[in-house]
Amino acid sequence: MKLGLPRLPLLIFLLIVCISLILGFSIIYFTVATNRRGDYLSLNNDVLSVNFPINWFALTWESSNRSLGGKVFSLIIFPPDKFSAISIQVYDKVATERFFIEGKLSDPAAIAYQDAQRFFDWILEKNENASVISIVNGTAYAGASRNIARYSKIIIRNGFKSSDGKYYNMSCIVLSFINEDNLVRIAFWGKQEDYEDTFEVFQRILSDLVVKGYGGK
Repeated sequence: MKLGLPRLPLLIFLLIVCISLILGFSIIYFTVATNRRGDYLSLNNDVLSVNFPINWFALTWESSNRSLGGKVFSLIIFPPDKFSAISIQVYDKVATERFFIEGKLSDPAAIAYQDAQRFFDWILEKNENASVISIVNGTAYAGASRNIARYSKIIIRNGFKSSDGKYYNMSCIVLSFINEDNLVRIAFWGKQEDYEDTFEVFQRILSDLVVKGYGGK
């Protein structure tokens, strides 16, 4: 019994698949190599520039309000083996003005404190036995341009329940500042041990962050 060779169309199809895979991997490798900064990757677009560990995951999206106008760019970064995450949101001028008006907020300090309270309320919905250990408000530099940011840091007792039923404390710090006409909101949270283990990464991300003009004047 003779084994026939694959038909020509099948060979062409397989060849196309192989070429596509090679090109795909080449593009990925080139992208990573171009944007790699040692153990960090650089995400650079029209809204911001940020560096994060090469083995972390990053997701970005843009949301808009068609009726009232305004856009918000969002980024979330998180490690593969820790329960912690960093989120960055940049509002364009219209969305910034609308956020202050709708929230009846006067300044970035009020936003940071409100975000910390909302984080605790979110935890409380999942565990009614959670409680606040401490909440601290202050001022810090944020970004490569050293913007003056207002922050609120909260530590929550029994804020995280693991898969084995054990409870752990949660930590969260939220920062808010105005960069030209853009409101910037940053949050870093996690199980307290994981939060502490990744805090240096957060500090580097915060210090390297560059927020660009967003949404025009």
